[in-house]
Amino acid sequence: MPEDGVAADWGIVAEFLRSTSEALWELPEVGGVAYRAGADELGSVPPAVLRYELLAGFLHPVGVARLREAAEAVERCCQRQLGVVPTARELEWIISVAAQEPVVELARRNATSTRGMYRQLEAMWGRLGVRNQVQGVALAVQEGWIGPPPAGWRSP
Repeated sequence: MPEDGVAADWGIVAEFLRSTSEALWELPEVGGVAYRAGADELGSVPPAVLRYELLAGFLHPVGVARLREAAEAVERCCQRQLGVVPTARELEWIISVAAQEPVVELARRNATSTRGMYRQLEAMWGRLGVRNQVQGVALAVQEGWIGPPPAGWRSP
């Protein structure tokens, strides 16, 4: 099931792409080329795609942050729809994180540095389509990869 608001996130991404496309066709070297033109129509020199000054107009920090959040939400939704699952090793890591095992101990057990373990965990969360360990553990419980905490359990 898509996460709440993913339709709005798709809208933001689509709006950006549509605006970029329109700006591209305003460039003389691109606008004069027929839609779906082949190599012959383009000539020997490929057209400029987008000048930096035009690109800068699209890339205001607030707009970039909004677009990034929307794109990440769409990506998370798509990854879930594709059925991404953790490897056996990643499942062990998720269980350790869920049990609130210190990352130092997890790193020692996996024969890596603490910093390296943080990097591996971050890569795993990204591959699973979540932002952090809280979302990762929640996803693991939701997908049935791990069970929920026992009744009455409280974090230390």
